[in-house]
Amino acid sequence: MYEPTHNSNEAVEEHINKPGRHVMFLSADWCGDCKAIKPFIQTIKDEVTQTAEWFDADRDENIDIATKHNMRGIPSFVLFENGQEISRIGHGERLTPKEIVDWYHSTL
Repeated sequence: MYEPTHNSNEAVEEHINKPGRHVMFLSADWCGDCKAIKPFIQTIKDEVTQTAEWFDADRDENIDIATKHNMRGIPSFVLFENGQEISRIGHGERLTPKEIVDWYHSTL
């Protein structure tokens, strides 16, 4: 099962501001919907990383980043390109892996 990488606020900001496309998976250990989707995250990540880099953020450990970017609902997937947010999906609702992959493909 997928285990998100724990990143410091500084590391998350570095990922956000790097040139290129980057997808952030925002979750938390206590989140029921985050746990429900974990068995599918590696498949989603494999699909996304064909055209973008992937990084993880924890809603509690990276609360400053979540607040700065007005990210409240988890799990969320946020696409950044060249330091700018392009799109996001998931605001606390349970999503299917297909919905997430379709969202990502709609941004290409």
